[in-house]
Amino acid sequence: MPPSGRTLPHNHQLWTLLTNLGLSSPPLSLTSPSPIPSYASRFLIFNFIYAYGILSTRFVKRYYGFDHNACPRQDVERYGEKMVRDGKISRGALERVRRMENAHANSVEGYAVFVAGVLLALHAGVPTEKLNGLMAVYSLSRIGFGLAYVFIENEHLALVRTVFWYAAQISCITMMAMAGKMMR
Repeated sequence: MPPSGRTLPHNHQLWTLLTNLGLSSPPLSLTSPSPIPSYASRFLIFNFIYAYGILSTRFVKRYYGFDHNACPRQDVERYGEKMVRDGKISRGALERVRRMENAHANSVEGYAVFVAGVLLALHAGVPTEKLNGLMAVYSLSRIGFGLAYVFIENEHLALVRTVFWYAAQISCITMMAMAGKMMR
């Protein structure tokens, strides 16, 4: 709500929403011009936590009882099949854990490309609203990628995962390309 206490018309509410998301600057009729905040640190922190924490299989493997910290990268291969044979985990659940490990590894690998794109864009002075938008595309694409990787079992529907992966990569490449143009 504006400082005067009156409600904004719908088009002004949209501008307020876009401004709060860091995707646009407010029209001059709404307020005096103010810089759009950069959400780079928030996006970097979120994507780090998502790649290294949320997609980590540590908690899932502990839940199923085959998390061995001495050699955790081989838990699924070493203990998974035996647990299926012993009836401690279903085949479908084991396959989801495998896919989650792969989604985790892919997200960790992709995080470095994201960081490079963001840092180059910040250094080059890419407009904040454009950078915020590209970081949002990357983040939403990585979330979609992770969900699709873990939960889609159908070979044909797995193409959705590929679309999310490309969207994330294109957003990173776009950040780098925009930075390159500005540094000429």
